[in-house]
Amino acid sequence: MGTPEGDSQPPPAPEASPGRTSSSTTPETPARVGIPSPGPSFRGAIASRDFSLLWVGQFGSEAGNGLVQLALPFLVLEITGSAFQLAGAYVVQFLPWLLFGLIGGVLVDRWDRRMTIIVVEVIRAAAFLSVGLAFALDSSLLSVEIIYGLIFLESTLQNFFNPARLALMPNLVKAGDLRAANSLMEVSRHIGFLVAPPAGLVLADLIGDSTIILADGVTFLISGITVFFIKWRQPRREVMQVEGWRDQLRQVIVETKEGIAVIRAVRLLQVTILLGFCLNLVVAPIQTLLPLFVIDIKEQTKTYFGLLGAAFIVGLIIGSLVAPAVARRIGLGRMTISSIFVLGTTIAVAAYLPTLWVPVVALVIAGTAIGSLNVAQINMLQTSTTDEERGRVSAAFYSATLGVRTLGYFFAGALVAPIGVQPLFVVFGAFVLGVGFFIWRIPEVRDHK
Repeated sequence: MGTPEGDSQPPPAPEASPGRTSSSTTPETPARVGIPSPGPSFRGAIASRDFSLLWVGQFGSEAGNGLVQLALPFLVLEITGSAFQLAGAYVVQFLPWLLFGLIGGVLVDRWDRRMTIIVVEVIRAAAFLSVGLAFALDSSLLSVEIIYGLIFLESTLQNFFNPARLALMPNLVKAGDLRAANSLMEVSRHIGFLVAPPAGLVLADLIGDSTIILADGVTFLISGITVFFIKWRQPRREVMQVEGWRDQLRQVIVETKEGIAVIRAVRLLQVTILLGFCLNLVVAPIQTLLPLFVIDIKEQTKTYFGLLGAAFIVGLIIGSLVAPAVARRIGLGRMTISSIFVLGTTIAVAAYLPTLWVPVVALVIAGTAIGSLNVAQINMLQTSTTDEERGRVSAAFYSATLGVRTLGYFFAGALVAPIGVQPLFVVFGAFVLGVGFFIWRIPEVRDHK
């Protein structure tokens, strides 16, 4: 079996038992479950052939996926001219997280993670290439129902792809390089989530929607091919075999409960998921307030909005890249708490900052804090679980964090009229600061190295 750096065996799975008793551990002897030795190395992470293959493939896949994230819903609007249908596209995009989020984690823990990613990418590639080709040959063949189906399929497969990738990564790099590897993966995710969607809208106008859909299919195919060449192989696991769909459903429910029990037993996992939930509830929707801030408060144009967005993206990338070094100096837990305080303070004052350039700097700072937080959360999740349960815990994390965003958008839209843009920034910032003070009181997080 091929492993990073030529090792003959994959990195050992982290011990779970200390974390299971972490809630009663004293601050002097904090629970540390599989914490990698400090000394992150981007060079070491990239030197792992298997990780490099995964990273390159996912970089393209995230970018390609981002290209159609806004393009497909807007295509629905172009075809129907209906705001209701546009809203339906976003509902279809969100629904699979509620339906399949936890189930995806159960199956990822049963299946070979590498093969899961390959199969998901091949299915996505086949779907997008076939729809894009049909659309390019005859635009009348593309209906709203097909677009809804494509959106639903892609979002459903994300419930298998995300936990499989997160659970696979600790097997591809040495423990000391895991934080650096997560930093690189977060950079690709930020580009896919924030840069590619608006770029997709622009490119759709320039080269056509069908070309964007085809390009997305190509990126999925490339990702599947790169993951196929990963040499690491997952050891065989004992999986309970049951017959009949009712017994299979019961077994899935049992294994889902086991994953939830892991989260309930490990304080660090509870905090990680709670933090992700809270930040996505109030921080992610801020992007919906920025246009109002630009137009109503600063009285500027789309150019200034684009400048703020670019500043935020720069901050995200900086935060992701510096997180391993900062965590090495002050500890992962203290970096997490410090980033929360910086983020909450920045959000609370950002809307009242004078001139045009000071808010740009504030967005860089906020992005840096969020980038560091994202790396910290992923590392805490990976190192506080065993390999056998990591898929289920990862799925719970993604379901809680990504699933709550729609609720956050709703709250932001409902509160902005009666409260106002600037006071709402203060409310959101105060909420984040409250989360920071709450987490500071938890020694398992504060003393986490």
